[in-house]
Amino acid sequence: MSPNQIFEKNKIKLRKVSKNDLKKIRDWRNSPEIWNYNSQYILLNMIHQKDWYTSISVKNSERKMFIIESKNGVPIGICGLINLDYEQKKGEVAIILGEKKFHGKRIGTEILRLLLEYGFKKLKLHRISAGIFEYNIISIKLFERLNFKYELSLKQKLWRKNRWWDVSIYSILENEFFSKSFTIR
Repeated sequence: MSPNQIFEKNKIKLRKVSKNDLKKIRDWRNSPEIWNYNSQYILLNMIHQKDWYTSISVKNSERKMFIIESKNGVPIGICGLINLDYEQKKGEVAIILGEKKFHGKRIGTEILRLLLEYGFKKLKLHRISAGIFEYNIISIKLFERLNFKYELSLKQKLWRKNRWWDVSIYSILENEFFSKSFTIR
């Protein structure tokens, strides 16, 4: 494993974000297909990306971000744990699978599993949550398959596609992840 590589599963590996990744990340996040499933409200430029990179590069950043690579080393997305609160031992998950040809291949399951392992084992978190837009049925099914539990909906929190949408909060606790009964449904 290279020094920048963090985890590896069957189809993907995660590595630290580098400055060379910023243009690709910006392009993924600004694409209409991804933007509709991301909470950003503006299109990003390289100034935004460089500021973001600086913020994730500090030692105790509230974000731990990784580039998702295919087995042959091609960057296909970005993921991480955000809004980390080390004192309260909690964080949120963020995943963008930027390369469309990798959609529908169950790579999201591997990515989420790796992030949970990293969050619970390495960062010693107690709770990991996700905010999922009500129209993102694929993500809802993914998180439910990995035993995330629905908690509540934030009513009309997101403006997309010319209307207001609810954002549902899902979470999983450390003991639920490590319990012997944890299975991917």
